[in-house]
Amino acid sequence: MATRTGSRLTAGERAASVAEATQSAELEGLTVSPASLADAQEYVRGDIDVDELGRRVRARYGVA
Repeated sequence: MATRTGSRLTAGERAASVAEATQSAELEGLTVSPASLADAQEYVRGDIDVDELGRRVRARYGVA
């Protein structure tokens, strides 16, 4: 997974991270919801940051 300290990831790096996370979930037998995929696309476009993406996922599934 692409990580970078002190700077923002590019759209390509964000897309690669989302693809890795999605593939990992699917390999574990999970299904990524359409709502989560939509949030991930907002993240890839740069409309939201990774913190907001995490907040949305935690809120959706009731995880603190």
